Amino acid sequence: GIDPQSKYQTMTSPPSSTGGTSCPCLNKTAELASLTERACTTSSGAPGVTLTLRSGSCAPLNYGSNICQPHDLVYDPICDISLATQPNFPLYCLQSWCYVDADACVRDTDNAVYRSSYFPVDSGMDMFYSYDACNSTAEEWLGFYEGDTLGGIKLKASIPNYLEPMIFKRDGEGDVISEPGPEYYNNSIPYEGVYMNYVNEIMRIAKGDIQEVTYTYKSRSSLLQHSSSHYTAAVQDIENGLVDMSIGPFWITGERLKLAAFTVPLIYDRTVLVIPKPGSKNSLSYQTSKVLAPFTAGLWGVVILVIVCTSLLSVWFANGSATKRVLRRRTKQQPRFSRQQFGIYARLSLDSILEKGLFFFSGGVEQDGGSSLPYKLLLFGFGFFILITVSSYVANLAAFLTRSVPDYIATMEGAVKNNLKICGHPALAEELTTKWPDAKFVFHTEGNEFFGLLDDYRAGKCDVLAVGREDTTMDLELLNQFCDEGLVYTNSLVMENPIAFPVSPELASGLSYWILNGDKYRGVNLQKSKEKYIARNKLQPKCNVELSAQTTERNVYAQIMPSNMFFPIIFWLACAVVAVTLQIVHMWQAKNGRKGSALIGRVSTLNLFKHIDHDIVSPKEDDDVAAFAFPRARNLVATTSPASIIDDASCRAPSRNNENDGLTKRSRVSFREPSVIPDNGAAGGPRRVRFIDDDDEFPVEGTCESAPIECETASPLEKDEFDDRIRQLLDDPSVVDFLKCCKEMKELGRN
Repeated sequence: GIDPQSKYQTMTSPPSSTGGTSCPCLNKTAELASLTERACTTSSGAPGVTLTLRSGSCAPLNYGSNICQPHDLVYDPICDISLATQPNFPLYCLQSWCYVDADACVRDTDNAVYRSSYFPVDSGMDMFYSYDACNSTAEEWLGFYEGDTLGGIKLKASIPNYLEPMIFKRDGEGDVISEPGPEYYNNSIPYEGVYMNYVNEIMRIAKGDIQEVTYTYKSRSSLLQHSSSHYTAAVQDIENGLVDMSIGPFWITGERLKLAAFTVPLIYDRTVLVIPKPGSKNSLSYQTSKVLAPFTAGLWGVVILVIVCTSLLSVWFANGSATKRVLRRRTKQQPRFSRQQFGIYARLSLDSILEKGLFFFSGGVEQDGGSSLPYKLLLFGFGFFILITVSSYVANLAAFLTRSVPDYIATMEGAVKNNLKICGHPALAEELTTKWPDAKFVFHTEGNEFFGLLDDYRAGKCDVLAVGREDTTMDLELLNQFCDEGLVYTNSLVMENPIAFPVSPELASGLSYWILNGDKYRGVNLQKSKEKYIARNKLQPKCNVELSAQTTERNVYAQIMPSNMFFPIIFWLACAVVAVTLQIVHMWQAKNGRKGSALIGRVSTLNLFKHIDHDIVSPKEDDDVAAFAFPRARNLVATTSPASIIDDASCRAPSRNNENDGLTKRSRVSFREPSVIPDNGAAGGPRRVRFIDDDDEFPVEGTCESAPIECETASPLEKDEFDDRIRQLLDDPSVVDFLKCCKEMKELGRN
């Protein structure tokens, strides 16, 4: 219900105010007159100034000065008097305002003050206006021009280069032109592409705030100045004032920010690693190597080290002082570390390594009830290490055996670690070298953008490439060349760069407003423009340039490293340290005659033969046997007291007429296995041995034909009692260990 004509008559009557005393209207005539580049002549012939808002009409130099008036009613083309009675006539045209001192008004009053968009900061003017100072309101003005940030501007924008399908031209036959030629400098040939469609959408939602965008070429002089990048050359033209902005996928870099301002980011470009496509490999050598693939070389080394250390410690624990005493008796006249001693220890160590290796491969350790406490503790830790290691190996082996794709480098970290040369875009040289100081980058210098990177790769200057996806994933020509070279994109992020339009500083805010407004409230953004173009044109390269799912599932083939086996390694090491400590304590106590040494060093087993002729074995010799021989054979060996070794030999027992000894005939006996007899210290002296005759009837005494000795029997036994004890002996598994012990000692005797 407001009558515009009545309002007009009221507002054009003689002014009743020049503003309040604390916020008065100012005289800006001199300031407007100083804008000589915008000088004009009004319709009445008076000197004036061109208003940049809308059509740039000519207003007198006293425009907005001294008094409160509806200044827009006369000089704003929208405020046409002939339309004052129309319902859509803008009411701001009837509102009074004037230029004021912003500092005084803000400090001393509550009046709202605004900077004039007619005369922005770059014009050198500080022009502020207020409706409140004239008892009016700015609501109509602000409501009518909401979002009118650029004032209906006409923009001139340069195009840095063709980038199909982002930006391109067509020839006379309608075919896309891929390389700039003479037509690039012909502004009458229109541009097409995703970016052109996006700019048109921004102009549509701006509703006249951006009236027109004229596309042109970049200057040759700027390209000479920035020969490595067409895009940086286009930014230089903005700095030189040749254009208002440039259209294209511009990275925001430090070098370019020195030359021009940028809008808010349109999209973020992910620069990723591009690598040669991994192929399948089925050679015999590759198939063979897959058996070792579940573990790294370092972890295999740790496994071997643990096996060897366990073997050597077990030799030490099993031999102890007994071996030293036996070796001293057999090598009494030789140096302390003779060749014979070395050979014996080397053979024992080798046997132990093979035994512990067999434990590892079979997934367990031998349960030896007759071993010493340090030896059991050592095998306890070794058993746990075997459990975890073998379980991890078996769990990982199946995946490696069925793999046909060999290892490849698909991450930036891997490329840096392996000192690969990386082709990078020169515009990102500073950013790339800052983020990856240890990487070996090769930057193309001939201004061919990403095609130049590909040329450098073909020339062997680099091994992989760092390529921006935003610039290249829609470029069919480049993607097809990737197919020809067998290159694929990875997901390894080299760096991420915002993409925006470079613009003159005074336009950055206005353009950013419409870009942000379109993205948040209108559904207008660059990504949707790309999707629409792809759906309409069905872009598809001739091969898959993405690293396939088959080759990207690399976690399945992740090798187990020593760090993954930290706990079982530490557990084994802790058990080994404790076992070594106990063995050292035992040896020290035994050396000093401490009785407590038996609690640590003695074996834990039952003496099955404690009732059979223990009088023939001294306690000292029994200790020697327990430490030197295999622990589980101790009880059986204790009945013979080993020290010297003889070959298989037949012995015959002399006839004895003594009725008390229970022997009434001459019997012939033979050794069925290598036999061990005690040494009394004198070479060739009499030796004591127990053996059974061929009829297994009773023990006899005799002489060995290969090495004559005196043999005497122990106390005669009744046949039934003897048979029972033999049966008990054969039923015990220690017999096997005893025979094994005899063979080992026989070999020592031969050496």
